[in-house]
Amino acid sequence: MNKFKFIQNILLAIVMLLLMDPRSFYGLGFHEWAGLIIGVFFILHTLLNWSWIKKVTIGFFSKAPGRARINYILDVVLLAGMVLMIVSGIGIAKTIDFSWLNLGGSRGFWRAMHTSSSLISLALFGIHLGLHWKWVLKRLKIKL
Repeated sequence: MNKFKFIQNILLAIVMLLLMDPRSFYGLGFHEWAGLIIGVFFILHTLLNWSWIKKVTIGFFSKAPGRARINYILDVVLLAGMVLMIVSGIGIAKTIDFSWLNLGGSRGFWRAMHTSSSLISLALFGIHLGLHWKWVLKRLKIKL
């Protein structure tokens, strides 16, 4: 399972970086579809780590170590960022028709939310990676 999680995490990181500019790589259509797909994989990532989430949620105010609490708070903020990116991406989508969802709001509002939530989330993903760097090196079998 750890090997699968590691490969999934690497792919998530690569695709997130590729998605940062919707006009690069394969264009807006790729950006929109890949954004939806990465949302599904983010949910899968959350489910694969559900036992940790449950354990830290239960012991958050009593027995969870400080590092686990920091990771937990960061992960909750990242979840909010991912939800905002997906919803706002749906709100500004051009190549996929989501008009049936009737989200309302102006295109400028959704674009500002999409841009700001993606930039903030990118920074938070960097922090998340840094906090898990020893785990990454261990999976790559690199000694410090």
